[in-house]
Amino acid sequence: MPQFSTFDRDFPLRISDMVLMGRLGRRSVLRPYSREDRAAAEGALERLGLTGVARSHASEVSGGQLQRALIARALVSEPEVLFLDEPTASIDAESRETLRELLEDLNRAIPIVVVTHDVTSLAPMVKRIACINRKLFYHGGPELSLEVMEEVYGCPVELVTHGVPHRVLHDHRH
Repeated sequence: MPQFSTFDRDFPLRISDMVLMGRLGRRSVLRPYSREDRAAAEGALERLGLTGVARSHASEVSGGQLQRALIARALVSEPEVLFLDEPTASIDAESRETLRELLEDLNRAIPIVVVTHDVTSLAPMVKRIACINRKLFYHGGPELSLEVMEEVYGCPVELVTHGVPHRVLHDHRH
């Protein structure tokens, strides 16, 4: 799923058509969508709570609704793994909570890989963490130690765990 911030909301596209586009890879170029394709799109719209805005254009829905529509588009292709790029970017706090609950539910059936700079809203559901800063730092658990964080960033850092700040800053020249 692409970043919400890269999506052109002014493109004249209905939410239902956007979701249906997730089935493009399942048919030939000249063949119209099948009943199965349309049923899959309708099912995804219903599952993600978007039936009421299915006929709306992308410019007419909220950021959270658009984010859910992009996830629905990804889901109708029946992926084995769901890759999300900055899924909480540009959406409000309420939509972030709705999205977190949705991803938690989806993760029961399919692995989800999230690329993000802000793991805060998704932290309760994180199972494994990998950080990239010129090289990969993999940590098999849901929490990063101070040592791993300092190795990733190359200097002392401030750790935040589930909304409770812990200052871990030492004298440094960075």
